[in-house]
Amino acid sequence: MDKPEVTVRFYAALRARAGSDEILCRAANVKDVIRHLKSSFGTDFNRVLNSCHIFLNEENIVFMRGLSTRLKEGDTLHILPPTGGG
Repeated sequence: MDKPEVTVRFYAALRARAGSDEILCRAANVKDVIRHLKSSFGTDFNRVLNSCHIFLNEENIVFMRGLSTRLKEGDTLHILPPTGGG
């Protein structure tokens, strides 16, 4: 069975390190996507990725099954670096 194709969207500092707003990725779950990203981009990307919040469509994966969250064809993962303000 083929893995579903999902869109992975990057924001802020992660976008600059990826050199793109988004990519397409075939993965069964969020962990597969993270594994793909870590092997595709450099050390700076991975450093930022380690502190990011990840949303599947509009829901934080923390409130789902975390990295084990299953993906469906057409899903969108939004990966947001932490932001500061004051």
